[in-house]
Amino acid sequence: MPRRKLHGFTLIELMIVVAIIGILAAVAIPNFIRFQARARQSEVNSNLKTLFTGLRTFEMKPQSGIRVPGFAPERGNRFTYYMNDPCSASEDRSAVNITQHPTDDCIEVDRFKFTGMPALFPRVPPTAANWNTKATANGMGLDPGMFGDGANWDFMSFAAGDVDNSFGDAADTWLVSSSDGLVTPACPVTAQPERVSAGEPFNVSNDVSCD
Repeated sequence: MPRRKLHGFTLIELMIVVAIIGILAAVAIPNFIRFQARARQSEVNSNLKTLFTGLRTFEMKPQSGIRVPGFAPERGNRFTYYMNDPCSASEDRSAVNITQHPTDDCIEVDRFKFTGMPALFPRVPPTAANWNTKATANGMGLDPGMFGDGANWDFMSFAAGDVDNSFGDAADTWLVSSSDGLVTPACPVTAQPERVSAGEPFNVSNDVSCD
C-alpha cells in the first residue's frame, strides 16, 4: 500500500494567515486601549463628583484648600486634582505616608504606586466657556478656583492625568463646576460648544483620541 505524502502549508497560505492576524490586531488593539482608558477615567468621574458634592454642602464660601470639603481620593490615583493653577502647595503622594500641607490646593498623582509618572500633570484648559449669569458675575472663566464671596460664590475644579501610558502627550483633562454653561473642549475640537451641567464631569481633552 503506497504511503501518503504529508504536505505542509505553502508560503501563500502562511502569508494569508499572517495578514488576517494583522488585520484582527489592528482592529482589536485600539478598541482595547479605549476600553482600558474608559475604565481609568471612572476614577476621575467619581472623584470630581465627590469633590462637587462636598463643596455644595457649604452655604458660605469656604477656604480654598482642596481638603476643606473632606476630599481625599483613594491611593493609586492616576490624576492630579486642581483647585488652583498654579498650585500654592500640593499633597505629596510619593511615599508610604502622604505629606499634607496647610495650604494644599492640589493633590499629586500617587507616585508611590506609579513611580514613572510626573507629580502634576499639566491640565488642558477648555478653548472657551460661557457660564451662567451668576458664575460669570463672580468671575469664573477657564481656570480652577473659588469665585465670588459670602453666600454668593462658585467654584470649578480640574483633574489631569494619563490613561494611555504615554506621558508625552496632552493630559486627559476633566472639569467639574458649580455652574451650568456652554464649554468648548480643547480636543477633540467641536464645531459648537457643549452643554455642561453643574456637578457633571466634562472631558476637556481626551487622552486617547487626541494623541
